[in-house]
Amino acid sequence: MTLLKTAEGASSPRPVPRGRWSQLYAAGTDGPETQSARHGLALLLFILVLLTAFRVAALFVSPSELGFDEAQYWDWSRHFAFGYFTKPPLIAWIIGIERGLCGDTAACVRLASPLFHFGTAIALALLARRLYGPATGFWTGIFYAILPGVSLSSFLMTTDAPLLFLFALALHPLITYLERPNLTSAFVFGLVVGLGLLAKYAMIYLPVMVVLAAIALPGLRRAVFRPLSLVALLVAFLILSPNLLWNLFNGLATFRHVSGDNIGWSLSRLNAVGGFEFLAAQFGVAGPVIFGAMLNAGLFGLRSEKPETDRLLLWLSLPLVAAITVQGFLSQANANWAAPAYGAGTVLATALILRDRRPFYFLANLAICGSLALALLLVTAFLDPTGAKGPARQFAQLGGWRVTAENIARLAKERGATTLVSESRALTAGLTYALRESPLAVEALLMTGERIEDHYQADRPFRQGEPVTGHLFVGLSGEAAKALGLVPIAEIVAPIYSNRSDVMTVYGPSGATTVSTGSKSGG
Repeated sequence: MTLLKTAEGASSPRPVPRGRWSQLYAAGTDGPETQSARHGLALLLFILVLLTAFRVAALFVSPSELGFDEAQYWDWSRHFAFGYFTKPPLIAWIIGIERGLCGDTAACVRLASPLFHFGTAIALALLARRLYGPATGFWTGIFYAILPGVSLSSFLMTTDAPLLFLFALALHPLITYLERPNLTSAFVFGLVVGLGLLAKYAMIYLPVMVVLAAIALPGLRRAVFRPLSLVALLVAFLILSPNLLWNLFNGLATFRHVSGDNIGWSLSRLNAVGGFEFLAAQFGVAGPVIFGAMLNAGLFGLRSEKPETDRLLLWLSLPLVAAITVQGFLSQANANWAAPAYGAGTVLATALILRDRRPFYFLANLAICGSLALALLLVTAFLDPTGAKGPARQFAQLGGWRVTAENIARLAKERGATTLVSESRALTAGLTYALRESPLAVEALLMTGERIEDHYQADRPFRQGEPVTGHLFVGLSGEAAKALGLVPIAEIVAPIYSNRSDVMTVYGPSGATTVSTGSKSGG
């Protein structure tokens, strides 16, 4: 398939800069390699390094704390394994390396995230440069780096950061293989896909979309449907196999979580508006211009001078958006679940935006996404999320843990307690991290007859019927407290996301009641 050539009968790639706004294209035009184009690559690298440096600096001055998912990943990183209850192991391994190099602070745990997004921007820029030319490569790198979803993800440690990097990286050997099938490209593609599966099982979408593309595009079939392609699948399987074995020996824990809690198809969970909500959220994840350009290409046939390349990139992006939209109607769909679509999708959208003679869409994307990227940078650096209200309320889960933990530790010392028991995974994870320097052990409540639902219930359960002496209990429902024979013994200040009143009831065995409200400063 002639992915690197202009379509037969089409005009040569015309220079992108037109009119007064041509100065924005200092990186060169989408024509032959030139000295200015090489300078453009250096300029892109400088801009991305500078942006990444500001994001890293923001992490180290930020007053925010780890959210409960990040805290859970941090906890996993202290115990090496080939799998964990809700995710494959790569994120825990990465945080383990960070902890060894930098420590346990929130900034250290999150440090890899902006670095991965920097690598993804470079990988996509080089891919776009290869497929469409220097200018598209330059602006693809910029546009990816300021996608709203990327700007937010750069300040949180999630599985999406390594997944998107490996997804983008895998596109390079894939394009090489589609142009000229060979053993090396098949092996490298399989290697990167395998590593991506260790980051998040959503990496499986890439080989699935390659097969769909080959079915839809006759020019790909000879390359994809040949025995050599099995090498890539075999390598990916071998890379993933330790995680598969871990799941087999642990009751298929990760797979049960993905199929039950995430996918969760059932008649009772049908959602008439879920798919529409997910689609609307994509204009926020990718920005209205990038996502709009992708939809325009998919629904209305917008093309560049390389229609075969455009169609391939569409098949490597929009089927994922469509699949998650359907998932939204069948059950639920988080806004970030289609994030891998914005690798190939950003390359295509950038190529189409630059080929529009009107500067409006280019400037609109730069202004909207650039402004949001700056706002998120400043919010991360200076906003204390504790008790955040209104539109910023979602950030509230990133604050209040230290104060809550200090007040719990003070109460535990007063009552001679040695163990804290929580009923909620989020609460257990957040307090495990916040109490990491405290001698207080943290366990998860597991009631009789209850199925194990999370890592903590499997790893460190407090089972109904065990002695309650020396224990404090938090996050309990009244029903659970009654079943355990517990009574409220204190109310403490706990300005965390799950507690809108900033007050947490602490339960314990019946006896003398201690009231300790603590303080919001934790002092």
